[in-house]
Amino acid sequence: MGTPIELGRLFGVPVRVEVTVLLIAALFIFMGVGDNPTGQELLNQTTFVILLFVSIFLHEMGHAFGAWLFGIRTVDVTLSFFGGYARLDPPPRRAVEDIVVSFAGPATNLAIAGLLYLWLYNGGLTGLSDHTLVILARVMQANLFLGLLNLLPGHPLDGGHIARAVLGMFLPMTTARLIVGYIGVAVGFLFIGLDLTGGFGYGLMIGLLLVLVASQEIQAARSSRF
Repeated sequence: MGTPIELGRLFGVPVRVEVTVLLIAALFIFMGVGDNPTGQELLNQTTFVILLFVSIFLHEMGHAFGAWLFGIRTVDVTLSFFGGYARLDPPPRRAVEDIVVSFAGPATNLAIAGLLYLWLYNGGLTGLSDHTLVILARVMQANLFLGLLNLLPGHPLDGGHIARAVLGMFLPMTTARLIVGYIGVAVGFLFIGLDLTGGFGYGLMIGLLLVLVASQEIQAARSSRF
């Protein structure tokens, strides 16, 4: 959405950010504080949102690392309205490449969550303020959520890419794409239902995005048949 802003390079990979990320960040900050937030609450939520987007960026760098293992070049990593994406050249062609590259992203989030858990609950943060401990605990939970969410086997999640690669070894790729697309729609409606029943924050937004993108994949897969 719009021309991404170039931020520089990290490990030789160009890093970019779309302007819409600022809107999403502002929305997350607004939703995370009360009607009359104190300065401390606003600072805490802003810090958490920044660390959340850093976690998303590291997720994409995980994909870049997985691609590097197979000699695949990462053109750039971009933070976007949908979270982020890494452009690879050439894209993974073999099933094992697709599986490893796709898994590397959520594995990074799970590793961050695990390291924070060990740090938080083994006395490594003695002397830090309660505000800092709360923020780090939330970052740990967010990374755990991002890792598990992205392992769900529906398009456009990383688990969907893994499932498509596995199914593609036994079924026509068009059929594999359709199956993963329909799973993505089902996962989206699940999140919408959880949000409407009051059991899950941000579920409506996540669910709508999943349904939209998965529906587009279904239409594209159907069109490829002809």
